[in-house]
Amino acid sequence: MPYSQNGTRDPVVSIESLQDFYTTTLEYYDELFPLDEQAIPFIVKIRDEQKAAEGANPASLTRYLGIGCATGNLENKLANCSMDITGVDQNTAMIETAKRRMKRGFSTIRFFEMQAIDIRRFLKQGSFNIVCCVGNVLPYLADETLIRKFFHDVRALLAPGGKFILETLNYDGIPVSKPVRLPNLSSLRVNLLQGYIPGDEGQVLLDATLEQGNGKKMILQRTTKLMPITAAKIELYAREAGFTEVSLYSNFAGAPWFKESAATIAVLG
Repeated sequence: MPYSQNGTRDPVVSIESLQDFYTTTLEYYDELFPLDEQAIPFIVKIRDEQKAAEGANPASLTRYLGIGCATGNLENKLANCSMDITGVDQNTAMIETAKRRMKRGFSTIRFFEMQAIDIRRFLKQGSFNIVCCVGNVLPYLADETLIRKFFHDVRALLAPGGKFILETLNYDGIPVSKPVRLPNLSSLRVNLLQGYIPGDEGQVLLDATLEQGNGKKMILQRTTKLMPITAAKIELYAREAGFTEVSLYSNFAGAPWFKESAATIAVLG
């Protein structure tokens, strides 16, 4: 067992699965992964452009689906923007948190526990105007066949003229062929250390440790797989699924994408 600087033993908890890791560290999630407030006007602008292009009634509600919504911060804020909101996430504790944050009397927002691979099975095809999958959720499908299927599933759920907004880390700028450390994520109470270890068949393994201020550490066992997705792959999978428009950005402020940017944001239509 590791020792702290004062010579005492540091308590270390080893956690097997990523979902258990998220559940155990839920109270810190929003501190480590805060909402990017720029995402709200970015999405609203796309909504407004859709309405203008289609000559839609400005007062009508845009139907929005958030995949991998986590604690629902983005979805709960978008509910104030004349949108009918559905959020899905496979983590039970996160969905419960998202539901608790719903404003009383809001009938235009709902959250469901659901895996990303099941969206086409349980949600109505052609019923959403905007589908969002942000926060680097997609690479955790960890299988190229499933990722390709996911693009087809999203395309099927979109109404005519609908848009798919996807955010991932910019894997064009991450050398995943060798061990790599990601930027630390910190708050006043905790520090999250993350990195990738090369795996098989183009996958990487997530290496993650959460350090609390009291010296306690939660270590995720190196079994969580990801499939890094480059910008070229995003465009390939999108066009395979029937999307004809692909726009890339480096952030939700709308800056153009470049190889060294931290994120890849794709808008597909």
